[in-house]
Amino acid sequence: MSSRSSGSSKNLFNATRSALIRNARELNLFSNNPFWSSTLNSSEQILSTRLFLLFLFISLSTIIIYASLIVQIHSETLEQFTLSDFESLQSHYPTTINVPCTQVSNPYHKFIKLTPIFHKVCSSPFIESQWISSLFLSNATSHHILDFRTFTFAQFQALALLCHTANQSIFDAYRAFNSTNLVTNYLFSRAEFTEITSVLIDNLQNNILANENRTARIVLMSLAQNRLISALRTNVYLRSVYGSKLFIANPRLYLEKNGTSWSKCMCPLTGDQCVHPVGAFYSWSAPEFGEPPKPDPPPRFQIPGLMTGCLPLESIRQSTLECLYQQSCINILSSQSNISP
Repeated sequence: MSSRSSGSSKNLFNATRSALIRNARELNLFSNNPFWSSTLNSSEQILSTRLFLLFLFISLSTIIIYASLIVQIHSETLEQFTLSDFESLQSHYPTTINVPCTQVSNPYHKFIKLTPIFHKVCSSPFIESQWISSLFLSNATSHHILDFRTFTFAQFQALALLCHTANQSIFDAYRAFNSTNLVTNYLFSRAEFTEITSVLIDNLQNNILANENRTARIVLMSLAQNRLISALRTNVYLRSVYGSKLFIANPRLYLEKNGTSWSKCMCPLTGDQCVHPVGAFYSWSAPEFGEPPKPDPPPRFQIPGLMTGCLPLESIRQSTLECLYQQSCINILSSQSNISP
């Protein structure tokens, strides 16, 4: 009896399993309503049903997994906190911390203090009237065009002007910088604040340098375009026409060193930017017409770092001023003067 009952249960289980497998294989969600006409045959309907159930399972699984992994945001508001508290929270929650500012606009001078440091030359006796006046020579143009005595007086006048212009430009830029506001709705981290201040200071310095260079270029361009002749005859010299009262203006040429070779540089063609090292010439002859002046015979001594050129302003800008840091060189410059700084 028990054997017959066991066999009957087994047959029932097998029959049920077979029915489930058959129903799964033949599962068709398409309607059998005769009024609904399908363009698919029976096998295609079964295949479409399986694909539909597969995609439905994938979609439901994706939604369930996303819902289980989604981050739950918990907001907490602090009315008062210190800078150390903020930095601690910033390190733990760098992307979610949000601290609104009670004052969204703050002038730069409240958190940045700048102290400009000028070149030592601009606070030295070399830009004072006593030193500059001592360099004046009434016969300056009688010297070699490459001789420092021809233009030293004018160059130090230009140097004093450059120092004054730089001082005024920096003062104006500093005043404009302090009156500019930093606008932000939220508190910066220490790293962000440091980066922002560095960018602001770099931009200020770059703008000052760009403005200075632009001003110098405008001045030189104005002098060149208006064909102004230097009284020192360093950019143009006059040549009389034989047998008449006419004079011809001839552009000055200079020798410029390009690597290991020398080339001719004409002042009008370069915007009066030709330069040449200077020295002290006590024996010289005038250059041939249309030729640049040459240091031949060589100067008795060279003035290190000092350049001559078409205009005193441009030549002093291209000089290194290393002579002013050597007492022996200063003595040479002041050899015609009554004072020595």
